[in-house]
Amino acid sequence: MRPSRLLPLCLVLGGCALEPDDPIYLSGTVLEADGAPWRGGPLTLMRPRIVDPQPDGYGGVTGTARYEPWAEVVPDAEGLFLQSLTARDVGADGLEHPHPWTDVTAFQLHLPRTDGGRDFLWFQVTLDADLPPLRAWEGRVRAVEAQGGARLEWDAVVPTGDLQAPEYFVRVQGEAGLAWQVHAGSAEPWVGPWMLEDFAVQTRVQAVSKGTRVWFKNTLFYNAVGESPPVPLPFAGQVPASRGAGCALASGPFEPCPLTDGKLERFRVSTEEEPLPKALFLALKEPVRPQRVLVRGLAGFGDVLHVEGSVDGETWVPLGDSPLVQEFNKVPYEEDPAVRSDDEQYLDVPVRADAPAVGRIRLRMTNVLSDGTSMAGQFSSLREVSVFGGPAID
Repeated sequence: MRPSRLLPLCLVLGGCALEPDDPIYLSGTVLEADGAPWRGGPLTLMRPRIVDPQPDGYGGVTGTARYEPWAEVVPDAEGLFLQSLTARDVGADGLEHPHPWTDVTAFQLHLPRTDGGRDFLWFQVTLDADLPPLRAWEGRVRAVEAQGGARLEWDAVVPTGDLQAPEYFVRVQGEAGLAWQVHAGSAEPWVGPWMLEDFAVQTRVQAVSKGTRVWFKNTLFYNAVGESPPVPLPFAGQVPASRGAGCALASGPFEPCPLTDGKLERFRVSTEEEPLPKALFLALKEPVRPQRVLVRGLAGFGDVLHVEGSVDGETWVPLGDSPLVQEFNKVPYEEDPAVRSDDEQYLDVPVRADAPAVGRIRLRMTNVLSDGTSMAGQFSSLREVSVFGGPAID
């Protein structure tokens, strides 16, 4: 069940294009959750198609990519498979062919599931490749009530083959983007009512192991992904006091404000006067004694987010600071560009207990330098800013 053919001499010595119909072989092993050979039926090989093509202005097309079924993969009784493609399928012939795919080298190989979860390999391939093992994950994810919210718990992925230990992410998915995300290696996998708000969301846990396999003249990049079915949470969401508030930069307002509308769409916070603004302002509908501020989908240049409040928009008092913003070296798998969050942060900033009632909020960032000093940071984009609190008058 493994490819055993000789490559042409030109490929071995320095590389040359294959003929369009030359075979490319994918091989691999598929396992049940208990490690036994897979016996759950055929797998689905998927490819990314542009589903809403639009001219890109340069003679090509752009649009949203969606993976769709392309071929069926049938393992044998030992869980082994050998799948034949062609050089034309993966662009190994070096020729231009009309095709609907956003990337001819990108594939997903899915186990069949009916519970709303996913187990699959994402990989990029141009020549023969032996894929890492694909094993079903029985995470048994559960929500345990804790600290006014819920802590997510699960059974770890079983070590298999040469796969690295996975990273785990709690992802609260809204219709237009992520409502919340936690990397379990950097923070407690906990969610509260204010993370959900009134978004239509599903909460899942994703385990992802990223790696490469290297051969002579060939490198396979892959993500091994296990994703739980939606996890029911034992509470309802909470709408923030900032819903419908106005927002502005120093150079002027955004009307209507796209950062307090509850839609989670990514918004580039820039104007001609401020392409990378240093501060963002919210004008609440009425004064609030703030208790916490959530910032979703923050992308920018800075290490710490500072939250400040004001009554008149002139005098500002500190309300709270975020921990150091995490690096982007550990991110979940996501193929949807509307949801992808490789460069986005989800920050829950607790406000000091003696915070005064305020009608305005200012967000700014600072970069912490190696000598301990700091300089002003800059904002690039955001999805939503949410201020939670109580009435201004006790």
